[in-house]
Amino acid sequence: MRLMLKSLMSSLGYSKIDIEPSGQAALKRILDGRYDIVLSDFNLGGSVDGQQLLEVTRKTYALDHSTIFMMITADTAYEAVVSVLEYQPDSYLVKPFPPEAFMRRLGKVIQQKKAFHNLNQSRLNKDWGQVIEEAKYIMSKHAPYASLCLKSIGEALFAQGEYKQAKTHYMLITQKHKNLAWAYFGIAQCEMALESYAGAAKNLETTISLSRHFLSAYDLLADVYEKMDNLEEAQNVLRSVLEVSPRSPERSKRMGDISAKLKDWVAAEQAYGRVIRLSRDTINENVDMYYDHLQAITNLISSAGDSNKTLNEKFKRSLTRLRIIGKASPVAVTNSFRIEVQQYVTRNHIGEAVKTWQNWHRLITQGKASPLSEAQEYTLKKRLGLI
Repeated sequence: MRLMLKSLMSSLGYSKIDIEPSGQAALKRILDGRYDIVLSDFNLGGSVDGQQLLEVTRKTYALDHSTIFMMITADTAYEAVVSVLEYQPDSYLVKPFPPEAFMRRLGKVIQQKKAFHNLNQSRLNKDWGQVIEEAKYIMSKHAPYASLCLKSIGEALFAQGEYKQAKTHYMLITQKHKNLAWAYFGIAQCEMALESYAGAAKNLETTISLSRHFLSAYDLLADVYEKMDNLEEAQNVLRSVLEVSPRSPERSKRMGDISAKLKDWVAAEQAYGRVIRLSRDTINENVDMYYDHLQAITNLISSAGDSNKTLNEKFKRSLTRLRIIGKASPVAVTNSFRIEVQQYVTRNHIGEAVKTWQNWHRLITQGKASPLSEAQEYTLKKRLGLI
């Protein structure tokens, strides 16, 4: 399929064509460069699927709406949800399809992009007044593009800081079209900027009821509840969005952080564990995610007791990986020993904690672990009964 698509694109005159077999590799390409057209399968067989690739593309090229994203999938169920997704592909094809169908779909999208060329250039230049003028012009010439133009006008008003005017614009749209999720989301963004948090929450709930896949609505709703100091509801919102989009390391990390603030260590451990599974052996893997996981496990052991073998095994696995990827960083090495000592003390295994400290101290003297202050070392030794 990739070779066929490359051949088709070459026949249309495109010469710089990159091919990647996995979503993760494609993600790196999109983050590192800029493409006029992205053709992606929906099911990519790894930790990154086509919908995630689309979401990152839209966010990375946030102002450059000229990039064409075309989804290609064998999953006919995708047709049922593609129209209500927040991040919509410009077009999609269900496999198998003849080359003529691909050419026809791509041609229609290119025509649309040409119609929006000046608007997109104004957006890139952050000339929001001109964006509004271009949108009005396009609506006068191309009635089928009215929804996209109205959306662009609302976004431009918001970008200019005209929150009340933008809110009025979106509200007028919802009076005529009660099922446009993006319009309710626009109202919520304005209310958030105006610090009307209860109103923002109500409109975001409407957005989600209209489009379960409107991922940014969940993110903003969690922001709203955090602003309202309602961490339990923020946690519930993140739990819901992770059911819809379970492969997001960023949302999983946020779920872990909020759960930790609530001292819900079961949820925190699960969330941080998901971050590790999604990020391992990728460019996103880092020592902090393992430290977060180890801290959650330690607190969970403190409440669940020492008898939980599963937790102890999870701790060992995360600690081992932390030391592998952080071995060149003295700070990471010290943090790994710090949490190991804490875990042994939590389990009341003082003898093991002392042995760990002795190994840690040896690495400090060798310069492989960052040193503790005198006060920190005194406190630690006192806790271990060494003073």
